[in-house]
Amino acid sequence: MMYGYDFNGTGGWWMLAAMAIVAVAILGSVWLIVHRPGAAGPSRSSAEEILRERLARGEITGEQFDEAKKRLG
Repeated sequence: MMYGYDFNGTGGWWMLAAMAIVAVAILGSVWLIVHRPGAAGPSRSSAEEILRERLARGEITGEQFDEAKKRLG
């Protein structure tokens, strides 16, 4: 008895398709767990990046930037 397989072996394609669907579901679940939104919390800029942005917007002068950068280390 062949249990659902015919003599041409076409039943194997259904099994392969089912295994592919299960594999995609497992990989998708793992990806969602690892890359879930908000898992890492809100991104924060470093102090030096904030200083560079303020300098670019003209909120502080170059001298103020240099002084603040020295204080940060």
